[in-house]
Amino acid sequence: MSSINVTNRSLFSLSWPIFIDLLLHFSTLLINTYMVSHVSTAYLAAMGLGNQVFDLCITIFSFISVGCSVVIAQYLGAGNATLAKKTIHISIALNFLLGLVCAIFIFFFGYKALQWMNLPEYLMKDGFNYLHILGICLIPESVSIILAACLRVYGKTKSAMMVTLIVNLVTVVGNTIVLYGFFGFPQLGLVGVAWSTVIGRVVGVILLVYVLISGLKINLQWLEFLYWSKDLLIKILKIGLPAAGENVVWFVHYMVAFSFVGLMGEIPLASQTLYFQLSLFVMSFGIAISIANEVLVGHLVGAKRFNDAYKQTFKSLGLGVVFTAAMVIVFFLLRNPILQLVSGDQSVIKTLLPLFLLSVFLEPGRTFNIVMVNALRASGDAVFPLKTGLIFMWCVSLPIGYFLGIIMEMGLVGIWIGFLCDEWIRGLVNSWRWKSRKWETKRLEI
Repeated sequence: MSSINVTNRSLFSLSWPIFIDLLLHFSTLLINTYMVSHVSTAYLAAMGLGNQVFDLCITIFSFISVGCSVVIAQYLGAGNATLAKKTIHISIALNFLLGLVCAIFIFFFGYKALQWMNLPEYLMKDGFNYLHILGICLIPESVSIILAACLRVYGKTKSAMMVTLIVNLVTVVGNTIVLYGFFGFPQLGLVGVAWSTVIGRVVGVILLVYVLISGLKINLQWLEFLYWSKDLLIKILKIGLPAAGENVVWFVHYMVAFSFVGLMGEIPLASQTLYFQLSLFVMSFGIAISIANEVLVGHLVGAKRFNDAYKQTFKSLGLGVVFTAAMVIVFFLLRNPILQLVSGDQSVIKTLLPLFLLSVFLEPGRTFNIVMVNALRASGDAVFPLKTGLIFMWCVSLPIGYFLGIIMEMGLVGIWIGFLCDEWIRGLVNSWRWKSRKWETKRLEI
């Protein structure tokens, strides 16, 4: 697919399938959480920390997909489809190795990781069994992330969306069977949820490979997986490593905040697990806009259309913030029926209610930050967001969250006020960087 075909497409045409894709993905997480919460609050708390370890690994995989996406987009923008295809092969091979390493780490050190995160001892068996099995699907998931990113860069956002739909159906049906014992199956609890997730991810990677070969006519050649171009690898890592750093810093800082919540007990821990899944819905439109804008900016920068990239990002930013604000207000107005739907525990509901009002102020700032970070990465200026992340997550978010949440005994509200301060400050600083246009000097030499 040529760069002209992609850059002439509207932001909306690229972003709406990504938005649906994200909603489908987040819906599955929420349905899983809903199912587990109605079986056992203890299961919910145990699953939450296991998911955080798993999500950290997914964040590590994502850094290669970010570098892969930017390099491919800029090569397509410059009209070099051959090197774009070589980049796909290197990225798949590298992420597969990362997935294998992470799976081995969880196998040997998963129990210790849950201890570090202050999971109560009586929840440790369920939490470890869940995480231990979930670690298996890191290998297919690491490859799926690259394949989905490639489809989006080539403009095939609808195809990635359909694969996610199928994976989610497989996972939800599997969860239903193993949690409630349908069709004569035993009730396997968190272990069953983990196995159905593994099966869903394996189905997903098979479908994505099929779409890549049949839809984009990109034949995967085994020798290309083994022989890596040093120049291409450096370009991928030049974007990917800072992106990995920023993402890992975010997740480690979030896990530290989660460990603060672990000190508060089972109810706050279960509440945090549930609300994080709910908040993913609100931020989904901002993420979709940022990914679509990243594709456009990468193609435009590769074609050296810097003014168009500059204007497009601010247009995307305005659209993302406005729609996120609208979504979070609706989210706040419907807070009571939402909570009654997803949890039957009145203690959990009472803990969560104040967070809905806080999100009205937090989520537009998060979208502000996400759009600007992805635009800077797509232009090649990936180091700056890493620097702002290191400074503000660790010097603003965590200290404020600990002080308000633990010392001042504000609980989850205090932790989330720390998140709010970080997102808004970083969003404004990253926006200033984009406005300065210093990113034009950081672009890759394509």
